[in-house]
Amino acid sequence: MTRHTNVPVVALFVRIPVPGQVKTRLAADLGDENACRLYHAMVTDVLGAIRSSGLPMYLFYDGSDLSHLPKAWQNAACRVIAQQGEGLGERMAAAFQQCFAENNSSVILVGSDIPGLSAGMLGQAAQVLQTCDAVITPVVDGGYCLLALKSETYHPELFHDIPWSTDRVFRATRAAFRKNRLEACVLATLQDIDTLDDLRHFCHRRAEEASATWATINALKPFINHLNNEESLE
Repeated sequence: MTRHTNVPVVALFVRIPVPGQVKTRLAADLGDENACRLYHAMVTDVLGAIRSSGLPMYLFYDGSDLSHLPKAWQNAACRVIAQQGEGLGERMAAAFQQCFAENNSSVILVGSDIPGLSAGMLGQAAQVLQTCDAVITPVVDGGYCLLALKSETYHPELFHDIPWSTDRVFRATRAAFRKNRLEACVLATLQDIDTLDDLRHFCHRRAEEASATWATINALKPFINHLNNEESLE
């Protein structure tokens, strides 16, 4: 088993890219195939950022059929592990515990629908974590896309009683930091992509490093713009 003790390990959460099972809210507008295609591109960009950061990565997949998990995703990881737990909070807590149990002293957990995530941001999180108890990156919709903790500052309570999938996730997590007397550093807000509106906002932000996502968006532009003739992605 590969062990990393001197640098943070990145724990990437992914869903296996099967049409109809990923990005279902986005699929309501784009269709199952296009939403899955876009999700695949977003993961490709996040994997590229992690690779460029030089940090080791554990890939936590949703626990469905491993045969459908792209080989390129598996090959990019030191470990490929099925997520454990019923809800998101339980799964995130279990991922931190798994990483710490394998002698990793610090962990940066990230989501897979943040194509604007860069290697520089991961490096910043790793650096800031040296002097803070925790690091968190909020997203526009009120959640967060990155959470970094050290083994000595990990508390399961950080994942308890959080209103997951609401606009109160970030605020509730900051309250949990305060309750557990943790000093948390907050990084710049990023855009996740769950809906067509999110996609439009992302296009306006111009995260140029997300090359695979941009290529897919450009290929889908005629279809997307057709959905709303009054507003385009230009």
